[in-house]
Amino acid sequence: MQLGLRASLAGAILAATGCGNGFSASTAGDAGDSDAPVADTSSPDVAADTGPTDASAPDAPMASEGGGVPFCSANMGKFTFCEDFDEYTSIGGFLGQWVGSSLGGSFSFDQSGVPSAPNALHVVTTSTSGVRSLAIIHPIAGAGASASTQRLEFQLRINEAKGIDALSAAAVAAIVFGKDVSNGAVALAFTNGTGTNQATLSAVYLGPAPDSGIPAFGSAKASSPFPTLGQWDGRFAIEIDYGPATDAGPTACAQIYAGTFPQLTPCLALPPSLSHPVQTSIALGVYSGGLGNTGTVDVEFDNVTYNAL
Repeated sequence: MQLGLRASLAGAILAATGCGNGFSASTAGDAGDSDAPVADTSSPDVAADTGPTDASAPDAPMASEGGGVPFCSANMGKFTFCEDFDEYTSIGGFLGQWVGSSLGGSFSFDQSGVPSAPNALHVVTTSTSGVRSLAIIHPIAGAGASASTQRLEFQLRINEAKGIDALSAAAVAAIVFGKDVSNGAVALAFTNGTGTNQATLSAVYLGPAPDSGIPAFGSAKASSPFPTLGQWDGRFAIEIDYGPATDAGPTACAQIYAGTFPQLTPCLALPPSLSHPVQTSIALGVYSGGLGNTGTVDVEFDNVTYNAL
């Protein structure tokens, strides 16, 4: 990636973080309790998740992908963390349990043909230049600090992803190091593309914010075509594998998956600052920045799982 994009994205992200925007677990306010789309998603700090702690991954197809028993209830004990959005009667009730911030866009629940009824999380932002942040984050108690692998997985529907300039990117789901993006993050993102979809599936990382200078930033594009718009296109994942230490220091590599198929050849090597497993959070939404337009992004999530193994 060119230095200009690296500097612009890193600078934009850090500027947003410094103003309390972005993947942050320290914003204040009340998300409310309305079924209407919500733009202001500020909420109080929340306690870390106290859900299932058995991190064993399922070997068979997961239950309740077509309705019936809620997904997370049907798969109890299989994940370090699970969220299917089905325990909430309103979007405000859900947002009150996570934390986040808003800089243009909306959250809502979709209830039409979703993988696990009744709700899927729907996130929409429109094109702008600079930083676009509409993100929610959940810290996970005891997760990641001694892991050899971290995996964030979810069902994804991309309704629109267009107008993302060549020197911009839009992250939609991330493993966050600590409780704030200033500590670093690894994300599944949309970058500039060609053709009908006008976007490319990519992995990106942002290193911890240094006292001065520009944090490490890198990206890698998927080898497969962009997912089909307007349909639930299976499960996607971000995975970080921590390798053995070398003379140069610790090692780690990030991979993104569509179904069981890895999308990066090779995986995206992470800098030493992101190669130590630490206490983590997960983030969903749209967090974008760059030198040009960040694009119009409309995505939906369902049956989100996280494992630290």
